[in-house]
Amino acid sequence: MMQGCGGHTAIGQTGGMGEGAMMTEEADGGDTHATAGTARIREEITAQAHDAAVRAQARRTQRLAEEDDRFGYDHHATNRALRIANGVAIIILGFAAGRFLQALPERNTADVQEVIRGLDRLIGLMTKELVELPHLQRHPESFIVEIVAILVGYMLLKRTHEDALEYDAAFNRIEQFYTAAQRRQGWIRGAALVMLGTAVILITHGVLLAYGHAMPDDVAAGVAQTSIAAGVWCYVFGGLYATRTDLFLYNFRALRNINVYELGKSETDERREMRLGEKKLCDLSSSLTNFAVAIGVLGALGLYFLPSFRSPYFWLPLVVTAVVALVLRWCVIRVARRRYEPDFD
Repeated sequence: MMQGCGGHTAIGQTGGMGEGAMMTEEADGGDTHATAGTARIREEITAQAHDAAVRAQARRTQRLAEEDDRFGYDHHATNRALRIANGVAIIILGFAAGRFLQALPERNTADVQEVIRGLDRLIGLMTKELVELPHLQRHPESFIVEIVAILVGYMLLKRTHEDALEYDAAFNRIEQFYTAAQRRQGWIRGAALVMLGTAVILITHGVLLAYGHAMPDDVAAGVAQTSIAAGVWCYVFGGLYATRTDLFLYNFRALRNINVYELGKSETDERREMRLGEKKLCDLSSSLTNFAVAIGVLGALGLYFLPSFRSPYFWLPLVVTAVVALVLRWCVIRVARRRYEPDFD
């Protein structure tokens, strides 16, 4: 009987130990679940706080772009259009001034020739082996003016481009804030400037056709190129002024400055994929534009300086490649807009 009781006691103790172990395991499991749940809550709170900070920063950036006098987008875009138009016009006016100077009596002083040789060494491309400039020996001052105009225009365009890159990096996305009336007004002004530029070129060339025979050829060519400079200024400024209200175009262009590995890391997977797709098309558009500009500039320089190809229509390669680049870029942007952000406005 005692043994039986002892056996029952042992079984009871064993059972008690098992129940205690089970209770301990359940307690540990509960603590683990509680810890995991707390970690998830903390992660959600952290993610929400991060999203709220991102949204707050986006709202602040939007307000700056809309209203701030120093950082306002409209002020920046208008200045950019003005500087680019000025840079292009200065380069063309330099060639016009060069033609005017060729109408002066011929001279060939040692001082001017020394300046020419210095410029020749500085530029490094316009060597006597590559380029022959017959008018250089007669009017070296014409060559100096043309080179100075190219350098001034290039520096203005380069600084404008750098400023645009800096602004794009600081404001890489701006939501639409122009009203429909403001956008319509911008396009009307742009169209008016384009028509004005066309009228200046056509009227000037018409007058030259009628009365140009009474003036020296170099003067007539200088007047024609001056009218082209004025017309191109109207085209460039009018086009950029009108398109400044297309903020999808601005956002699309600003993607070129964003690191692909940083792009959309604080956004949803769907939004990230959309932005990455847009950036690929943006890079394609930028590559096409750069390639077209390089070909146009090389073609224009060849037609102006190389004796075998010299032509008064040296500017045609620039115009042709610019038109082709604009058409290709328009197609790429249209695809990006239709595929990724059809309802932006």
